[in-house]
Amino acid sequence: MGNKIITPSVPIILASASNIRYEILKKTGIEFSVIVSNINEYELKKKIINLNIKEIAMTLASEKAYDVSKNNPNSYVIGADQICNLNEKIFSKPSNMSNAIKQLKQLSGKTHKQTSGICLYYNGQKIWSDTEEAELTMHNLEEKEIINYLEIDKPFNSCGSYKYESLGMHLFSNVNGNNETIQGLPLTGLLKQLRKKNIYSIENIKDDS
Repeated sequence: MGNKIITPSVPIILASASNIRYEILKKTGIEFSVIVSNINEYELKKKIINLNIKEIAMTLASEKAYDVSKNNPNSYVIGADQICNLNEKIFSKPSNMSNAIKQLKQLSGKTHKQTSGICLYYNGQKIWSDTEEAELTMHNLEEKEIINYLEIDKPFNSCGSYKYESLGMHLFSNVNGNNETIQGLPLTGLLKQLRKKNIYSIENIKDDS
């Protein structure tokens, strides 16, 4: 059996370098391309540090989408970003083992949030946006469990120091929210908007076998 493909009426661009966001959108069957924005995320985060968590996530998502949309005016551009936070404290990508151990020790036994911002741009204009949150309660983890997990999954480019789509799911005792929100690309609202604007239809599904 081949892949199921849906061709949109207008080109769709995902403005993200994230492999997991690419995989999430790919599973929908909708054809799209990827163009990574040129914004300096590090500098932008410094400018918006006083905003609340949802505003930070949405600003990052919007700036990425706008940067790509202004150069691709005839495409719908999807922007997304997520913030891992514990009581408003932001957990960025750890980059290395030492930082990852520190992050998981801080999250161990506590409930934190993954806040995802998502938006849709056309011709340099935002036409839709939304934020979704998921709450995750982590097991009380022993240091040897933390180190063993990190050595296997190597989530050093993942906010919060875990890959929920991989072995990271075993770190949690309770999860309230959907997988796509946790992984940074909430789908339900996005697909609703694309359908509402007649960008795609289930009638367009074909079997690419």
